[in-house]
Amino acid sequence: MSGEKAPSTLTMALMVIIAVLAVLCAFFTPRSEEFLPFIDGVILTLLTLVTDIVYLIGGGIVIFGALIIIIRFTQTKLKDPDKPSGVTRYLSGYLTLSLELFIGAEIIRTTLTRTFEEFSVLILIIISRGLFSLILYLERRWHGTAETE
Repeated sequence: MSGEKAPSTLTMALMVIIAVLAVLCAFFTPRSEEFLPFIDGVILTLLTLVTDIVYLIGGGIVIFGALIIIIRFTQTKLKDPDKPSGVTRYLSGYLTLSLELFIGAEIIRTTLTRTFEEFSVLILIIISRGLFSLILYLERRWHGTAETE
C-alpha cells in the first residue's frame, strides 16, 4: 500500500450512511402486496421526472450556446469581416456537453424500459449520440486554436 491513498473521511462517511440505509430499508420495508406497486410507481415517476429535467437542461444548453455563438459571430464580423470568428469550435463544445446530458438521460431511461424493443431503440439512440459526441470532439481537436472559416 505504499502508492495508494486512503479514502477520504467524506467517502467513508458516505459509504457507512449508504450501508446503514440499505440495511434499514431491508429490515423495515413492509412486505405487503399493496406497498410494492406504490413504490414502483413512485420510482417510475421520479425517474421520468429526472429524465425530463436532464433533457430540458441539455436543450437549454444548446439554445444558450447558439445564442452566445450568434452574438460572438456578429461582434467578430462587425469588427473585422475578414477575421476568422472561431465560432464553430465553441459551438461544438456546447453541442458536446448537451449530447452528454442527452446520453445520461437515455441511460436513466433504460431503467424504465419494459420490453426488448424499447431497450434496443434506446441502445441505438445512445450509440448514435455517442458517435455524434465523438465526431464533435474530433472536430474541436482538429481545428485547434487557429480556425479558418
